This record gives sequence, C-alpha cells and structure tokens, in this order.
Amino acid sequence: MIFFVAITFFSVAHAADYQLEQVVVVSRHNLRYSLKAGDDRGLLTLRGGEMETLMGQYFEAQLRAQGLFPKNALPSVGEVRFYANSYQRTIATAKYFSAGAFPIANIPIEYHRALGQKDRVFLSPTDPALVKKISAETDWKKLLNDRRKEIATVERLSGEKLNPDDFYSMKLRSEAAEWKAQGSAEKLGLAADGLLMDYYDGKVSYSESEMRDVAKISSLLINNNFDRPFGAKVFAAPMLAVISDELNTPGRKFTFLCGHDSNLSNVLTALGVEEYVLPGTIEWRVPIASKIVIKKFRGSDGNEYAALSLVYPSTAQIINREMLTLDNPPMSVRLKLRGLQAVDADATYKLSDVLQRISDAQIVDGRRVA
Repeated sequence: MIFFVAITFFSVAHAADYQLEQVVVVSRHNLRYSLKAGDDRGLLTLRGGEMETLMGQYFEAQLRAQGLFPKNALPSVGEVRFYANSYQRTIATAKYFSAGAFPIANIPIEYHRALGQKDRVFLSPTDPALVKKISAETDWKKLLNDRRKEIATVERLSGEKLNPDDFYSMKLRSEAAEWKAQGSAEKLGLAADGLLMDYYDGKVSYSESEMRDVAKISSLLINNNFDRPFGAKVFAAPMLAVISDELNTPGRKFTFLCGHDSNLSNVLTALGVEEYVLPGTIEWRVPIASKIVIKKFRGSDGNEYAALSLVYPSTAQIINREMLTLDNPPMSVRLKLRGLQAVDADATYKLSDVLQRISDAQIVDGRRVA
C-alpha cells in the first residue's frame, strides 16, 4: 500500500481537530563512518551531526507551530527525555538533535551502560529458549535467491564474492538480538555498508539503481526482521515497554529514544504496521536517520488520540546538505496499523487502542517478554 508524502508530519486537518500534547520519537542514528573505517568505524560523522541538527531544527519549528513548546524552549524537569544506546553514534545523534530542537536548554542525554556496551532496551540478549523458533522463521536459501540481483551488484562494485555456504550459516548472537554474518557473507555486508556510507558522503558516484541494490544488501539482515514477526516481537519488547511508559508519564511532552535500524524495523513489525513505500530515498523500510514519530493528541471531543509516522531525510537532502524547514521538510509517511480501526482518513487512532496494541506486542508464546 502506498501512502502520500505529507508536507509536514502534522496535517492542516489535524491542527483544526486535535491539540498536540506529546511526541515520542524512536530514532535511528544519523550518518556514521563505515564499519570498515578502522578506529573511526561506526562513529557518527560530521555530516551526520550536521544533518541531525537540521532535523532537530525542523522538529522545533513543527512543535512550536503546534503549540507544544515556545521558541527557545527551556523545558521544565520531566517534560523532555533523551535516552540513547550507549554507543558514540547514538549518544551523539541525540545530542545533535537536542541542539537543534532545544538550542539553549542543554538537554542531558541519558545512557545506562559504559560507552560501547549494549543497552538491553536497544540490543537485548537473545533468550536461549526462543532461539530455535526465531531461527526457523528465516529461509536463508529463499532470501539468497530473492536477492541475487542485488548481491551481484555489490560483488561487481566491490570485488567481493559471496560463498552461499557462508550465507546459509547465519546465526543469532547470544549477547544481542542480531544476526551474525561470517566469512564472505560478512565481507560482502561490510562492502555494501562502505559503499552506502561513501555515497552519502559524496566519495563515490554510482547510479540510483545500483545504490538501491547496495542499500538492500547493506540492510539485508535488518530488513529481514519485517518477515519474521515472532523474532521482531521478542526483540522489540524492551523498547515497546519504554514507549508505553513514556506515553503514560504525566507531564512528559517530548521523548527521543535513539538506537539503530533494528530497533525501528522490530518495532514496526511487532506493532503490525501495514506495508508502506518510502519516496525520495534509495533505502528500504528504515533509512538512515529515520524516525518513528508517535503523536498523542487531545481531540475536540476531549478524548485522547494517537497517530504514527515515519520521518526521514531524502537521499538528495543528505547528499546536498539541504536545510530542513517548513518549506523544505524531510519526507513523512503516515503509518497504518493492520487490523486497528482508525477514527479518520489520516490514520488517527484512539490512544487506548494504540496502547493496547503496544501491550499485546510484548506478549510472546503467552508470556510478557519485556
């Protein structure tokens, strides 16, 4: 199903019927160095910090226009929360966004582990009791056959060659909810990652069709989450618990949770988001710097409502370092929840229904896993 791209992530119709009361953002980090970049591997780049500041400035303009915060806001204690995984790229992304959105507030960035260690909310350990069922969801031979064209493109551009046996031997990491590639599969994935990051940074120039192929291989294991709902629910549960808590925290106006593409793909799948198409990007499903935006409204009838969007910078906005403004906004796609009754044509739902969906998504094999 294709959704139109809104000019902003708040429509004019919404402004007339609903008063914005709270926003929860689940963000992927912004541009980082390639995972092959030696001591800098995985760190947020200068361009990534610049782009995230622009994204923060855009959100500031939107939130101010909707009356949630004044210009140069100094939020009261408890009104705002910024929480990131304990990696440099996630902490720095949150810091740059806060600088754009709250430029004089000096918002503290919360993280719970030593730098470089995984926070279970963002990268939870794999439950040994569930590994067999999670692994059974993926047909590696079918996945390889479905992606032969894209693999061939990466092989041609990078010089790496994939041994199918390495692809078939993927296993779940025990210490985090991630698939572990080995041998030639790992090398091909790293090559795709390097090509994608270099393309965004203007270091290489290939056709759009070639880069779409590269992006699909770079994020192959992450986007596989969309096709394995059982595993997605297991891995998303800790994040969903935090989202639920935030939406129920009295006085909270804005929450920024900064993690990884896997967080977004798992949350979207666990919540039962309908298939969507993302215009303006070479990436698929959860582009770099993309954000799930959950908005809580008070309706003119006094009831509480919620709407979900995926907001992300276009490929051109990243490469050209474009300002993100009300006149040149990032891309925004409204998300629909499968099987949930909307109250209007803009995919607005009763808040109670969304909270129930979030709660139900944390139950796996009859037990709550968060």
